[in-house]
Amino acid sequence: KLVNEPGYVTNLITDEALKFIDAHMDEPFYLSVHYTAPHSPWINNHPKEIVDSYDNCPFETCPQEPRHPWARFNLQCFGNRECLKGYFAAVTAMDMDVGRILDHLEEYGLRDKTLVVFMSDNGFSCGHHGIWGKGNATWPRNMYENSIKVPCIFSHPGRIPQGKVQTEMVSAYDFMPTLLEYLDLPVPNAENLPGTSFLPLLLDQPMEGREKVVIFDEYGPVRMIRTEEWKYVHRYPNGPNELYDLVNDPDERRNLIDDPPQKKRIEELKAEMEAWFARYVVPSRDGIIDDGTDPPDHHGQTRLVRNK
Repeated sequence: KLVNEPGYVTNLITDEALKFIDAHMDEPFYLSVHYTAPHSPWINNHPKEIVDSYDNCPFETCPQEPRHPWARFNLQCFGNRECLKGYFAAVTAMDMDVGRILDHLEEYGLRDKTLVVFMSDNGFSCGHHGIWGKGNATWPRNMYENSIKVPCIFSHPGRIPQGKVQTEMVSAYDFMPTLLEYLDLPVPNAENLPGTSFLPLLLDQPMEGREKVVIFDEYGPVRMIRTEEWKYVHRYPNGPNELYDLVNDPDERRNLIDDPPQKKRIEELKAEMEAWFARYVVPSRDGIIDDGTDPPDHHGQTRLVRNK
């Protein structure tokens, strides 16, 4: 049932989370809190006092680069400080409300009994690479590091060591087996899951077998394979494709796709990527069913998938 409720949506989502904790504090519970922030709109949509706190912010981490030739959305934000202020205000308001949830757990004596995970479903560019948005802010869609890298924080006082930062690569498909192992629960259909548990990393323990972890990604007909050193992006059916040396070019400024010495590397990465998707793809949700001819409509991945 759709309910129209007055107030700031971030606060309302938090209020519902607190009610859930109140109702389940005496039993084991799983709570997912999915904020809409910091999605647009950014102007005239967030608490004024938080927005105003960024009046003098230089936003040094958000270079307003010349518009990318593929940029198609949020064009009004290029060079617009109000968009930056609104985006940062949205993040700040969300951060404050995450604090409300943590405080609530503390008040009930649940903090030491509760694993808290903070993650995001995508990254974001605020002018980086001449883009305002995420992977679907351009046409064709992009796989820049700003679009695909996300925050990932696990906190459980007394079990997970505090203040530790792990550099090993993990992916969203590793989350479920990690959480289940953390809770000592069985992993279903483990023989054909793409992800593996990274629990030892959370516990700051040695972990073997992740030295050659490869991160795969998909956005409609755009697929990517990323190692620690290289990233290959393939756009079906006809490109354009990309290859980046992430060691010497971490900002992805030089596309090596047409560099003759990289021909063998491209072939190997493409073959590994296609073998991985052939094993794990769900045919009805196969992104390359999208023929790549229409710009994204911002209504979600399933809207990008068509019937053959």
